[in-house]
Amino acid sequence: MPRSWHSADGLEMCRLIFLFFTFAVFWSFSRAQGVKHLMRQLTYCHIEMMDAGFELEFDGEELWHVDPNDYTAKQRLPEFAGDWTLDRNLPSLAHLSIGTCFYNIPRCITGEKNPPESIVPPSTQLYTKSDVKLGVENTLICSVTNFHPPPVNVSWTRNGELVSEQDVSETQYYSNPDFSFRLFSYLNFRPEQGDIYTCSVRHRGLERDITRFWEVDVPEDSQEVETAVLVIGILVGFLGFVVGIFIIVMSKMELRAV
Repeated sequence: MPRSWHSADGLEMCRLIFLFFTFAVFWSFSRAQGVKHLMRQLTYCHIEMMDAGFELEFDGEELWHVDPNDYTAKQRLPEFAGDWTLDRNLPSLAHLSIGTCFYNIPRCITGEKNPPESIVPPSTQLYTKSDVKLGVENTLICSVTNFHPPPVNVSWTRNGELVSEQDVSETQYYSNPDFSFRLFSYLNFRPEQGDIYTCSVRHRGLERDITRFWEVDVPEDSQEVETAVLVIGILVGFLGFVVGIFIIVMSKMELRAV
């Protein structure tokens, strides 16, 4: 990012981390059903860590975000790529918007005489995407919600050991109507009896990390019951087939006798 976006004097005076939001809110109405929708543009910047973000949201779901490292636009939900056409000016708009954020924040801080920063710690939950079956691939979801400001750091362990980064993915920072943020971290895993997973979240509003535990605990009798039900179902089906054939044969024999 060009240095002309930054103010050295403003950055030296900045002792706290501030965020700048630029919201462009558009309401559209479905002609067919009269349903109200919300499209929102979000820009934020992190002064001390020199971090920033830019994204477009539709009804609370991300459509596109622009990577501030190389200013390339990336789609969160590629399966809907055919329904949304990327504006070629989006990367340029993101560059301008993020630059304006970095330029204006130090001046706003000075103009407002160093107002106190709003710091809100996150809430977290840990749950699975699907019902758990031993040996069947699943996804653990760690939701981090209602925090301000970014960033948050999420780490995963399995039985006390850090998991491979290849098995972990994260969303961008989603915005909430009250200017707080939410983020989701995903861990792909194969449940094995007794395994213990943790999701730890770090944020500057927390005195210590929040750690959620999740243990693979599938009762063995439930597996046996499922197997027994499957076997019984197969036997009942086979028995019904045999009885049906027997009835058909007997009916034909009776007709011939008549």
